[in-house]
Amino acid sequence: MNLPDYLPPTAREIAEIIQLEGLMQLVKHKGGTVIRIPGSGSLKKILTADQYQKFTHHFKGEKLFIPRLQAKANQLAKQETKRLNNQGMTKTAIALKQNITERTVYNRLADNNKQQKELF
Repeated sequence: MNLPDYLPPTAREIAEIIQLEGLMQLVKHKGGTVIRIPGSGSLKKILTADQYQKFTHHFKGEKLFIPRLQAKANQLAKQETKRLNNQGMTKTAIALKQNITERTVYNRLADNNKQQKELF
């Protein structure tokens, strides 16, 4: 399986067991927390039946920290802001589309400009 390079070791191991889609569901619902396997059963609501079975079988009796992958989420959000800006969207439209403030849009674009200036 081809997994993204940005995944930390624990996340990579989880993705190898339940695929990247299952990992993303765990991150979305349990990111930043420690879970016990099999736990309270809340995982049954998050994962498919097959993913749940594989996950609990592989990690049975363990406590796992589910990473938030926030740094990558931030990087992807900045890239999306830049892409929307390059398409000609207004700062207000970008803010509304991404559910962020206009100030955040300006800050994200300023970070990109700063990185470009440092290259020269």
